[in-house]
Amino acid sequence: MTGPSSTHEDRTAAAQREADLYQVKIAQIQRVNESFLPGQWLDVHLPRVRQAGGFTITSTPKDAQPAKANPGYLELAIQKSPNNPPAAWLWRPEEEIRDSHIYVRVGGNFVWPPPGIDLASIKTIALVAGGVGINPLMSILTHLRQDPDEPKRTISFIYGTRAPQSKDLSKILFLDRLRARTLMGHQTKSFVKLYLTQCSEEEMVEMRNRYFRPTEEVINIHSTFARRIDREALHDAVNHTDAEWRKNAVVYICGPPRMTDKFENFYLDMGMEKGRVLTEKWW
Repeated sequence: MTGPSSTHEDRTAAAQREADLYQVKIAQIQRVNESFLPGQWLDVHLPRVRQAGGFTITSTPKDAQPAKANPGYLELAIQKSPNNPPAAWLWRPEEEIRDSHIYVRVGGNFVWPPPGIDLASIKTIALVAGGVGINPLMSILTHLRQDPDEPKRTISFIYGTRAPQSKDLSKILFLDRLRARTLMGHQTKSFVKLYLTQCSEEEMVEMRNRYFRPTEEVINIHSTFARRIDREALHDAVNHTDAEWRKNAVVYICGPPRMTDKFENFYLDMGMEKGRVLTEKWW
C-alpha cells in the first residue's frame, strides 16, 4: 500500500527502470540515456540525500540530442517542497548546487508510443491532466508536435488545475507553453480545454479576457471553464461520435490517484480496451 507519505521508490517499485545509473552535472548533462521515451521520469540520486527523488522529464528525446548550438538537455519539473529531501536539495540557491554531480536513472511505463498498440490505428489522442499531472503529458505533446513525420491525428488536451491566487493565468504551469504552440484552438486537429477550480464563473471570464488576445478570445471562449473536468469533456476528447472511436483512440491520464482511477474507469466503462487507457498517479 502506497500513499502520499511513501517515497518515490516505494510508489514506483514495480515500474520499468533502466539497469544503470548515469552521472550528470547540474547545468550541463555529461552522460545520459538519450533513448528515454516521452512521459518517463528520472530516479535522481543526490549527494548526502538518502532517498532518491522522482522527477518527470518534461523535455523530449530530441531535446537531449546534442547539436552544434545546443549541448542537449533534460528539463525536469520540480515542485518546491521543503519536506521532500530531494526536492529541497534541488531548490537550494543555484550557487550552492551548480556543477554538482548527481546520478540519474530513467524509468516509467507511462510512455509514447503506447506499448502493444498499432500506431497506424490511432486517430485520436486524448491527454488528460490534473494539476502537476501535466508534467509527463507535456513531454508527450511536445514530442508529437516536434515529429515532422507524425500523421495527422486529433490531439485533445484536457487540463484541470486550481485558479492562481494572483488571478493571472500565465502563472498556471505550462499554460504559456501550450498557448505558444497554438494548440488553443488554432490547429484544426488539436485543442486544449482548461478547467479551473476555486474560482467563480465571473472570475474565470475576467482572467480569460486578460490572458488571451482579442483574436484568441473567440476561439477560447468555449474552452475555459470554472469547474472540474466533467463527463462531457472526457467524452468529447475521444471523439466518441465516431462509430469506430474505441479502436481509433488512446487516452493518457495523469494526476492525483482518485482522479486518475475515476477517469480510467470512465473510459473502461465506455468500452475502451485497457491497453488504450494509460495512467500515471502523482501525489
